[in-house]
Amino acid sequence: MARSSKRTVPTTTGGVSSGTATATAPRPTATMTPHMTSTSRGAAPTYEQIAQRAREIWTKKGCLPGQDEQNWLEAERQLKAELAGR
Repeated sequence: MARSSKRTVPTTTGGVSSGTATATAPRPTATMTPHMTSTSRGAAPTYEQIAQRAREIWTKKGCLPGQDEQNWLEAERQLKAELAGR
């Protein structure tokens, strides 16, 4: 698992040092990396592929609101199964 990188940054107010602040870099996740095509376990669908399949699922279900996450997860599951079968 990736660790966040922290660094101390001096802060100033009107030319007078007022202490330090800690900056934290965000942790990358699969959803933040839209073009990720492989993982430690093998190939993974791209963000665009999942989005397209989720839209197809949403349309087939009659465009019901509030099903975004379920449609996304189903699309991801289907695509991973297809890639594993190759």
